[in-house]
Amino acid sequence: MKQFIKKITAFSASAVIAVCSATSGALIGADTTEETTYTVHFDLSEEGVSVAPDKNNNIPEITDITKKGNSSVLIPNADLEKEGYIFSGWTEDDIKGYVKGDVFRIKDHDVTLHPVWVDEEDDVFHKITFRVEWNGEIDTDAEKLVPPVKKQAGRFVQIPLDTFPRNGYKQRGWTDGTTEFAGQEYIIVHNDDITLTPNLKKLYILRYSVGDADRINGVKELEFEIPEGDSTDLQNNDRFSRNGFKIKCWHCENDDKDYAPIAVFTMPSEDVLMTPVWEPIKYTINFKPTSNSADYIKVQGYTDTAIIAPECSYVKEGYTFAGWKRDDLVIQPGDEYIIPGATPGTGISFSAVWTESGGDEQTTTSAPNDTTTTTTVTSSTVSSTTTTTTITSSTNTTLTTTETASSSTSTEDTSTTESTTSSVTTTVTTTVSTAQEENDISYGDSNCDGNIDMADAVLIMQALANPDKYDVGGTSENHITEEGRINADVDPSIKGLTTNDALTIQLYLLNKIDKLPIAIELPIIN
Repeated sequence: MKQFIKKITAFSASAVIAVCSATSGALIGADTTEETTYTVHFDLSEEGVSVAPDKNNNIPEITDITKKGNSSVLIPNADLEKEGYIFSGWTEDDIKGYVKGDVFRIKDHDVTLHPVWVDEEDDVFHKITFRVEWNGEIDTDAEKLVPPVKKQAGRFVQIPLDTFPRNGYKQRGWTDGTTEFAGQEYIIVHNDDITLTPNLKKLYILRYSVGDADRINGVKELEFEIPEGDSTDLQNNDRFSRNGFKIKCWHCENDDKDYAPIAVFTMPSEDVLMTPVWEPIKYTINFKPTSNSADYIKVQGYTDTAIIAPECSYVKEGYTFAGWKRDDLVIQPGDEYIIPGATPGTGISFSAVWTESGGDEQTTTSAPNDTTTTTTVTSSTVSSTTTTTTITSSTNTTLTTTETASSSTSTEDTSTTESTTSSVTTTVTTTVSTAQEENDISYGDSNCDGNIDMADAVLIMQALANPDKYDVGGTSENHITEEGRINADVDPSIKGLTTNDALTIQLYLLNKIDKLPIAIELPIIN
């Protein structure tokens, strides 16, 4: 079996494995990246503070919590006690509060949370108003949905989820003019009234454009409305498709910086233009003197660079080599060929052109196809024996042999056979493989580009998910071929194309298995 170059990326592997795992039950992958951890400390050092017993009279334990950055922790489900005071919850900055069972997000630093108390003898209430005002005019109807509340100092007020955006803006919770509060967060009441207004963020356009780049497939530009100050994930590197190129990163025309695909980007107070930074794809160009992959001549090169067409060392009896052909282009050994790039998921290959010796008839090497061969041997003018053999290439093939002999004597070379039977017809049907030898099958190479990589697993999943477009004879120019289907059947436990085949290819790319197929038994042809 032909050995191929393995090509895989962690992201593309995990994406396709997730699809296959849903069917096969397999799970692959582990994140070994070390991340910084941070600690949330609950301060119980204040004099006279203790943890209150729960309903079962047990004392809950409150301990520090250490986790990775940007992780969430739960505030302990416990109350505190202090003589003369009522426990409200916890705070880091004396502005936002957190109640027991609440979610607290660790960002990029250690945190100390302190208890917040209400004086039992405090009888002064402070007003918290949610002011909805446009151009100096109060929207009284809107404010009916968010009526004011009155609370003592030390109490928490939950921010409403109600929003009142304006055209061209998006509301992100509420603000007191200094601090922004998201819906359902808590603000701590102090010894003053509080007025909160909608926290409006102006919307700006985040635009992605390929500019004047050539060979683009599909969309060339995308636009998204993002509120100023919001963090958003940039698009992945497959958002635009360009023959022969892949997106290395995004270049921001505003700050002249490059950003990795799916990196977090904070939207400024202006429209932003992102353009892709392209890098050429490295191809393995297959020059095919025969349909047997073992005979392929491989030449590597990058998009828009020149390679030299190789000499053809293969000898085809009765024919003269006449060049290499791809589509309507024929080149000769020693000619330069500029790699134009191929549609994503496909490769580039040339087939040999053969001229029949002594004539002008030309043939072109192609992949295994339907073949019909008829052979007739006539031994004399009096009687004859005719043998017709038909072999049709498909998954199951019928081999039919018909022999007819007359009652007279038939002579072939020096042997003589007499038959007294007027006619004998024998039909033998057997199942054969479309590839007569194991070496004829390029296992794993479903797109027939000469490599085994993630594109092969993706093509299998596409053919299964959308056969009208990607299976044999599909409408897409990148559909799988009969040869590709044979190559793709790398899991012999299930005959034919299945999601297990895509998963098996990924296991091979991840070095979980060392060869393809896992195991196979070819049928014996007599």
